[in-house]
Amino acid sequence: MGERIKQLRCAIYTRKSTDEGLEKDFNSLDAQREACAAYILSQSSEGWVQLADHYDDGGYSGGSMDRPALQQLLGDVAAGRVDVVVVYKIDRLTRSLADFAKIVETFDAADCSFVSVTQSFNTTSSMGRLTLNVLLSFAQFEREVAAERIRDKIAASKKRGMWMGGPVPLGYEVRDRKLLVVPEEAATVRDIMQRYLKSDGVPSLVEELERDGVVSKRRQMRDGSVKGGTPFRRGALAHLLSNRIYLGLITHKGKAYEGEHDAIVDQELFDRVQAKLALNQGRARGTANASRTSILVGRVHDDHGRPMTPCHTQNHGKHYRYYASIPRDGSKHAAVRFPAPDLEGAVVKAIGSFLSDRNRLWLSFGELPDAGLLNAVAAAGRLASKLRSTEGTALKNKLAELDLRVTVGERSINAILNLACLTGTKIEGKAGSNTVEIDVPTTTRSHGHEKRLRLNPPARSNAAPNQALVDLLGRAFEARDTLLAMDDTDVAAMPIRQRRHLERTAKLSYLAPDIVIAILDGSQPAHLSARKLVRAASLPLDWAAQRGMLLAN
Repeated sequence: MGERIKQLRCAIYTRKSTDEGLEKDFNSLDAQREACAAYILSQSSEGWVQLADHYDDGGYSGGSMDRPALQQLLGDVAAGRVDVVVVYKIDRLTRSLADFAKIVETFDAADCSFVSVTQSFNTTSSMGRLTLNVLLSFAQFEREVAAERIRDKIAASKKRGMWMGGPVPLGYEVRDRKLLVVPEEAATVRDIMQRYLKSDGVPSLVEELERDGVVSKRRQMRDGSVKGGTPFRRGALAHLLSNRIYLGLITHKGKAYEGEHDAIVDQELFDRVQAKLALNQGRARGTANASRTSILVGRVHDDHGRPMTPCHTQNHGKHYRYYASIPRDGSKHAAVRFPAPDLEGAVVKAIGSFLSDRNRLWLSFGELPDAGLLNAVAAAGRLASKLRSTEGTALKNKLAELDLRVTVGERSINAILNLACLTGTKIEGKAGSNTVEIDVPTTTRSHGHEKRLRLNPPARSNAAPNQALVDLLGRAFEARDTLLAMDDTDVAAMPIRQRRHLERTAKLSYLAPDIVIAILDGSQPAHLSARKLVRAASLPLDWAAQRGMLLAN
């Protein structure tokens, strides 16, 4: 009885670089499989048996191992389920020598053989390995030459202005491999560029377009799915704004050539957009960088009435933002530049401090009814809290609601708020207007031909209460309690000078509650001292009048 032949399990691997023709009843993968199956059948006397599993990679390049069927095959080999791998040609398995070395290492570890139907060799011998490496070298060379031919063809075609594929930009459609203008989308492109010129930059324009329902181009893919039609993101919008295809040009490796398609925007509009993009290239590129948003753009002037616009410089890889005044022809005044974070921080801090200061609010709101006054103060406090917790574009919008105007002078920064915007109701301030002014002291120093402003050190916060004032309030309430406990006989028996002093001191217990609270927490104006409070002649009982007498400078 003869020796029993060992059965060898054979897996057929097929691959095609493109998916062209795979929809046919008999395609390239079927032809490869049929040839490999016939070869396995011819070796049936040696115990070769074809496995039923299919390892087919249709539309995958041989230059990468990132192929689903190949990865499944390598997994089965490593698991010991395959004894022989059969391919039509070596380059069907891989075109890379480096990848081939990894594959053969996997085969050797699992004691798996490798056979090419059209190239006869044995990978278990050194000569077989040498032959295989030579064949793979030619396969890789052929692949690289083909890639070079394709690149040269694309370059030559683009120099002639031909559209060579890729995502179709908003404003165009492709017919017969040519770009044709879509009028409705072209109008959207022009509108986006016009909007950008009026905006603070790409981040704020993204929010504006999303709010108005402007979306990216919808594209139908080969598999029937639809991509696009979604709100613009910063990268996509920046690419649209700088895409020279809208000038009727085709670009290749940084160079532009006259295209076969029609332009959507004119050169003048495109150049203005590029100039603004270049100016803003150092600004924030995301919500994480919201602190770089120029929140005062369009709202700040110098003390000569010249607008101050955002600008930036770069030094050692760091960006520095400024607000700089725009010089006027014939002006004798030098341009002023101020560090943007300092200016923005000072203004926002000053506004927040004002909105949180009950004493200044009482004075600014004027002769409001008590209920209206309390509502206005409460609204100001809520807004102060929002300003502290907001940044970037959201903070910029909050300042716009306040109708903020800022003037940067040599000695101070002046911020003007609209009180009606502040509370949502029409309010007449102390001076008879709807506005209130807030000043932040500054100093000036010369730097070459330019004046630069610096903030003065901020006033000390969280000051300790004035103990003399606190003691005076304590004596005032004690004096009131003493007077209330006396009867007419006690009053008549008291010396006149002592009684008058007691009455004058007790009158201070009827101060407005906000003045009392300010004294107790140390937030009263610096000019309000115990001496001034004691000497306040004919202190009125009306709280509004008290505020005007004691809190105003």
